[in-house]
Amino acid sequence: DVRSSGRCDGANISNIAQRYVLDTKAVASVLIGVRNRNHIEENVRTHSFELTNAERDAISAVIAKRKGPGGDVWDLERGNLPGKK
Repeated sequence: DVRSSGRCDGANISNIAQRYVLDTKAVASVLIGVRNRNHIEENVRTHSFELTNAERDAISAVIAKRKGPGGDVWDLERGNLPGKK
C-alpha cells in the first residue's frame, strides 16, 4: 500500500491515481478540476512522491480485472464500442 509505506505522507487515492496516470508513457499531463484552495494543495501532493515498480504493477493488476468497455479511452465518446455497428 502506497500510503502505509510512509513515503507518500498525506497522499490520498486521487494523488496515487494521478501519479499512476502521469507515469504512463503516453500521458504528459492530467486535467484536474479544482473547486477551492484545499484542492490545489491536495493536487500538488501528487508531485511529492513516485510509485515503485511494485506499486505500479499492483495497480496495473487491479486495472486488468476491470469489466468496463475495452479499447481506446475515446472509443466510448466516439460511439465505437466493441460489438456496436
